[in-house]
Amino acid sequence: MISEDLLNSLLRRLIIRSFPSLRRHAILIQWGTQDELLSYSVNGLERLITVSHCLKEARRSALEGGIVHELCHIESELLLGPYQRHLAWERYSRSRWCRVREERSVEARAIELGFRNELLELIQFTRRLGFTFDREHGLSYAEVLRPELLKKRTGGRH
Repeated sequence: MISEDLLNSLLRRLIIRSFPSLRRHAILIQWGTQDELLSYSVNGLERLITVSHCLKEARRSALEGGIVHELCHIESELLLGPYQRHLAWERYSRSRWCRVREERSVEARAIELGFRNELLELIQFTRRLGFTFDREHGLSYAEVLRPELLKKRTGGRH
C-alpha cells in the first residue's frame, strides 16, 4: 500500500522528470473518497490532485499513469489565460464532446511523454476493480496499446 508521503514523492518525481513547466506551481496530491478514480481541482493558485482510496493497492506504475494524466490536464490548463480557462471549464462541464476531446488529448500527451505502459497498467488495474470506461474517460485500451490506431482515426491529429 502506498502512503501519503510516497504519493507526494511520486508526484514530485513525475513533475521533475516530465513536467518542467509545472515545477514552480503549487500542486498537491492526496488520497480521497470521491466517485472519480483521479481528479484535480483548483483553489486560487493551488492545484490539488485527489486519488481514490481504491487505488491504494495499485502498483506504482498504475498510479503514475493516473497522476500523469492529471498533470497533463494541469499543464494544458495553465497555458490558458484566466478568461480562456473559465470558458474551457464551462465547456468541459457542459459538453460531452469537449470532455471526450480533452480526455483523449491528455492521454495522447501522456503517451508522447513516454507513459504508455503506465496508462495500460492503470486501465488493467481499474478493470479488475470493475470500472468500465468510454470515450469520455480517454483513449481505449487498444488505442493506448497501439497509438497508430488513434492517428488513423483522427487523420494524424490528437
